[in-house]
Amino acid sequence: MENKIIIYIAGNPNAYPIEYYNSQSKTFDGVIPRLLNEFSDKSRYEMIYYQPESTDNREHLAENMQVDVISACKDGDDILNNKQSVEVFSTMEEDSRISYYICYTDAAPESLKFDLNNYLSSVSQEKISGLIIDTTVYNQSETGNYLTAGVMSFIIIMLLCTGILICRRYKKRLNILREYLETDKITGLGNIDYLSRKFAKLINNKSKVLYQMVYFNVDTDWLHKFGNRQDADEFLKYCAGIIKHCVSGNDILSRVSDNDFIVLKFNTNKNSLKQWISLVFDEIHKYNQNYYYMPVDLSVAAGVYQIKSNDRDINELIFNAAQCAHIAQKKQEMYIVCTDEMLNKFAEERMIQSSIEQAFERHEFQLYIQFYIDANSFKIVGGEALSRWNHPQKGIISPNVFVPLMEDERIISKLDYYCLKEVCVFLDSLAQKGIKTFFVSCNFSRKTFSAIDFAFKCKKIINEYSFPKELLIFELTESAAVKNISLIQNNIKELKEFGVSIALDDFGEGFTSFYDLQKYQIDGIKLDKGLIDNILTTNGKAILKSMIQVGHELGMTVLAEGVETDEQVQALQNMNCDVIQGFRFYVPLPEEDAKDRVLEEFSDCL
Repeated sequence: MENKIIIYIAGNPNAYPIEYYNSQSKTFDGVIPRLLNEFSDKSRYEMIYYQPESTDNREHLAENMQVDVISACKDGDDILNNKQSVEVFSTMEEDSRISYYICYTDAAPESLKFDLNNYLSSVSQEKISGLIIDTTVYNQSETGNYLTAGVMSFIIIMLLCTGILICRRYKKRLNILREYLETDKITGLGNIDYLSRKFAKLINNKSKVLYQMVYFNVDTDWLHKFGNRQDADEFLKYCAGIIKHCVSGNDILSRVSDNDFIVLKFNTNKNSLKQWISLVFDEIHKYNQNYYYMPVDLSVAAGVYQIKSNDRDINELIFNAAQCAHIAQKKQEMYIVCTDEMLNKFAEERMIQSSIEQAFERHEFQLYIQFYIDANSFKIVGGEALSRWNHPQKGIISPNVFVPLMEDERIISKLDYYCLKEVCVFLDSLAQKGIKTFFVSCNFSRKTFSAIDFAFKCKKIINEYSFPKELLIFELTESAAVKNISLIQNNIKELKEFGVSIALDDFGEGFTSFYDLQKYQIDGIKLDKGLIDNILTTNGKAILKSMIQVGHELGMTVLAEGVETDEQVQALQNMNCDVIQGFRFYVPLPEEDAKDRVLEEFSDCL
């Protein structure tokens, strides 16, 4: 369970036998709970039901972002409005067809929606009928009570209707269900399942070599940051409409993730491909003048992969095209076509990616510490926790290689918590030696920081150790704009009350800015290396001086990273910067070497 993603469920206590609360066992039971238990056993998720109150409180839990999933919703329920959902079971009640659904709140991970939808689509009506029978038998044996005639009639009707649906409407139902599951709810386009099915028809078709996979990455971070989710969704709908309008009859279009679209483009040569992508981009960039009430920082890039005769795995093709799109984003180019050299590099990344889980099991991720220096005395005052992967074949792998791969696999949180535990062990060992003033900062992605159970998990780890909590600083790193600012605010508040300090990493770069100082209760800021590199220029000096002054006026500690020269050190001292970090003083050291250096530095205090 420790390695699983915890998913909280608001259950329906009164939907027997689909879902109900067993007051004797103090657990939820029924068709849906049993399906979710099976899904949990086979997946990376731990499904946990909230204990019900005297009345149905599912809508309240969803509004307060306390749950990821709302279970056993029925046709006509208000709770279904404006939420993504997946149908679990359909039957006839009083001559009407009634469906039961699982709904997702905004707190639900996108990966959960994909995995759970896939699982539920594989569940047959026969299995659900068997679960209904099992539930009623279990209910009788556990309680000793016989079912009322009304409930028994309901069960019989459902089972009979299920049989009729299976016999008479099975094919039609499968088509309807397939269409439902293969449709993206926001844009109306086909989703990744739709694309996979369409591609499967091309696998043994000689014409597949005439197709190119064009992967469009649409960056909505700006809208999530300064607008809202509805603004971002409207922009994605607009992009979907533009691309759909530009595709031809033989092309296959789908939305494969939050910000990504794929077109299997038929028979396009190099010149016409460039013209076609340029047309799509020109139309997308008209959004500012035609549709939005304020200018949008539009960032769109594409990756192109030419499908080969021996290509079979669509996931590998998507990975290759997506990597090209991400490279195009970084280089600020319109699109990049995948080359053999790039494919070799991607294959290497896939190999590394496939061994990540095993690396955790073998404890191959090692803690490194890069020291912080007091800007005036040049004494060691603390350090930043860094991770290095000691790969058995490749040696030391730096974070700029494996962290993006973990983010792609959506397991970056696992590394975050792993590193926190290693830091706690490190600080505890120093505390046992009598050193209780050396602090360590830990980096957390905003994805991790915005998790509903983030503060709970961190406190659980920290409470296993006895070092002073104020020696921990949590760095909120710059990454993709977060959609759940309120969750980050709540987590910061809870952790600060617990005794942990919070700092903004990479301050002055990307989305991390003065805007964040207004949103979050921050104890310190860490000036980005890009600012330090320009500290000797007139503009760079003025900007840094202002940032340090603002930080001090807000009662914050100001740290500068990436310091490499004496001139930079002198300039920072003149600006009254508090703490300095960089190769001018120390490179990152392995845990044991760092510990020896700290013991040496603090020997006078022992």
